[in-house]
Amino acid sequence: MDLTGTIPPQLGNLSFLQFLNLYNNSFHGHLPSNIGNLRRLKAMDMSKNNLSGVIPVSFGNLHKLQSLLFETNSLTGTIPPTIFNISSLQGIGLQFTYIFGSLPKNICDHLPELAFLWLSSNKLSGQIPSELSKCRELKSISLSYNSMVGSIPEEIGYLPKLEVLYIGANFLSGDLPRSIFNMTSISDIDLSFNNLSGLPQQIGNLPNLKELQLQDNSITGSLPRSLGNISRLEALDLSYNRIAGHILQELGNLRALQDLRLQSNSFTNDPSSQELNFITSLTNCKELESLWISDNPLNGMLPNSIGNLSSFLTTFYAYSCKIKGNIPSAIGNLSNLIGLDLNTNNLTGSCPTTVGGLRKIQLMALYENMLSGSIPSDICLARSLALFYFDENKFSGMIPNCIGNLTSLREVYLSSNALTSSIPLALWSLKDLLVLDLDSNSLKGSLPLEVRGMKAVISITLSRNQLYGNIPSTIGSLQNLIDISLANNSFQGSIPELFGDLVTLEFLDLSENNLSGAIPKSLEKLRYLKYLNVSFNGLQGEIPGGGPFANFTVHSFMMNKALCGPSRLQVPPCSSESHKPSKTKSRVLRFSLVAVASLLLVVAFIFLLIGCRRRSRKIPIPEALRLTAIQRRISHLELLRATNEFHESESESVAQTKTLATIGYMAPVIDIVDSNMLNRRDGYSVNKEHCVTSIIELALQCTNESPEERINMVEILASLKKIKVEFLRDPARRSP
Repeated sequence: MDLTGTIPPQLGNLSFLQFLNLYNNSFHGHLPSNIGNLRRLKAMDMSKNNLSGVIPVSFGNLHKLQSLLFETNSLTGTIPPTIFNISSLQGIGLQFTYIFGSLPKNICDHLPELAFLWLSSNKLSGQIPSELSKCRELKSISLSYNSMVGSIPEEIGYLPKLEVLYIGANFLSGDLPRSIFNMTSISDIDLSFNNLSGLPQQIGNLPNLKELQLQDNSITGSLPRSLGNISRLEALDLSYNRIAGHILQELGNLRALQDLRLQSNSFTNDPSSQELNFITSLTNCKELESLWISDNPLNGMLPNSIGNLSSFLTTFYAYSCKIKGNIPSAIGNLSNLIGLDLNTNNLTGSCPTTVGGLRKIQLMALYENMLSGSIPSDICLARSLALFYFDENKFSGMIPNCIGNLTSLREVYLSSNALTSSIPLALWSLKDLLVLDLDSNSLKGSLPLEVRGMKAVISITLSRNQLYGNIPSTIGSLQNLIDISLANNSFQGSIPELFGDLVTLEFLDLSENNLSGAIPKSLEKLRYLKYLNVSFNGLQGEIPGGGPFANFTVHSFMMNKALCGPSRLQVPPCSSESHKPSKTKSRVLRFSLVAVASLLLVVAFIFLLIGCRRRSRKIPIPEALRLTAIQRRISHLELLRATNEFHESESESVAQTKTLATIGYMAPVIDIVDSNMLNRRDGYSVNKEHCVTSIIELALQCTNESPEERINMVEILASLKKIKVEFLRDPARRSP
């Protein structure tokens, strides 16, 4: 009823109360000891609350109590010994309550009517009392998930009415008691997760047994043939033991069997046949839903009869079994199969097209085999497929184009095959895909912008293929991406700046490509980035130093064209000009037009000053000096180029200017100005050209051969001011 608060002690005043049920509420605090005054109380159920503290000793005064239930609380302490003196008690349920201590040896001396003892999932220690055999009415014992030690008492097998025995997940050792396997009343046995050994041959004397859980023990020997006599057995789990010998064909007699788990043992195949004949015998188990035989050295072939297994079969796990031969085409008959795992075997041949009949399949794991041929497009009929593991085989050909129709896909592993052609465009539309691994194939083509369609993806591995082109910037929109590897391909161009938006990225491998340009500083924002590898590319410029870059080593950056940075990375230090290549053009474009005009005026002024001083000397300037004046102009232009941090590739403009000096100065003056200053696409190039032309022409007037033809300084200053005013007043000029 969603009740909260504490249990009031006044409850103990209800002297005629016989039933107290506060099950599944939110009561907290301690149990009132006053409840011990309810002498007529027969049943108390306070399970599934938040009660704490100890069980009051006064509860031993409840002499008519038949059931005491405190499942799923936060109690502590031990069970008061007085509880075991309530002779009317039929059931004790204290599982999931955190109680500790050990059970008293004389636990059954005063409990003649006890029918169930449920103490699982606590902190009980000590040994299981052999005196439990005195509780002759016991039907159910649950002591699982505690810390009990010692062996299972043989006396437990003498309880005439016992139906359920759960004592798994303890620290029990020794042999399985033979007496337990002679109990005609027992229906459920769970002795799993202990260190028990031995498997009695008379195990088949259990006519009512439905569940036998013996997994995770130290059982050795072989399967008793009498196991096939347990006609009502529905679940058998012998996994994670050391049982050897053959898997018995007698298991086919278990007509009620639903769940069979034999994985992680030492079972082998009957050498009289190459096929796993026990699978044929299991076709008689028409209720079978789960079959687990993985991690056994079976060394046999799957029979065609596999298609005749129960129509209810949902899971078939047979990985690491040394299974050889082909996958039978009849496997497609298992129309209700949800999980098929045949990984790490010696399977050969092709994947049968009949897998299209597995319409409900969600997991298909065939990795680490020797399968060849193409991946059948029929697999696209399995619309529920979520986990697609075909990696480490010899599959060739193309990835089926229809894979984009499998909208339930969450993980795709096709690495280490011989797949060719391009990656299907539709694959990128799988918006719920989490993992894509196509590593180590021969896939070709470029990555499309449609990569952004994988909105949920956390891992992309496309390394060791033949992919080329630019890395699409749209990868930066994959906000859940944790790791991405594009290594060992032929990608070119720059690393996208938008990679800095991959806020969850931990692993980035772009090594062994043809990438150029600088490492984006935006990557400094990736605070979770633990691994970076951009080695063996053509990168240049300064290595960023912020964020995760402080933790990277030389192995992240080696064998690039011209990277610079700290000495610990074994690259040259960055001088003032070391990082020009990555920034030159952006700086030139950002340079103010007013600054450009001012610099040109300074240069022109120097030229004018040189020329006009000569005017005052009244001495003719020979042709050689005219040439020297032009060369001096060139030197100043080169200085201007350095001041603006032009890229080395712009030296071509200066070379053209030097050519101009050798043939005279009648060529257009525009050719001696760096092209980045006079970008003809920025909308105002005409005005800039006019400004530059006017200044240079003014300078040239000071280099005339005749002193009388040279203008004086007053005229020069007036002209320069006029040029500047006209340029700054031009309404078409825009700020860069």
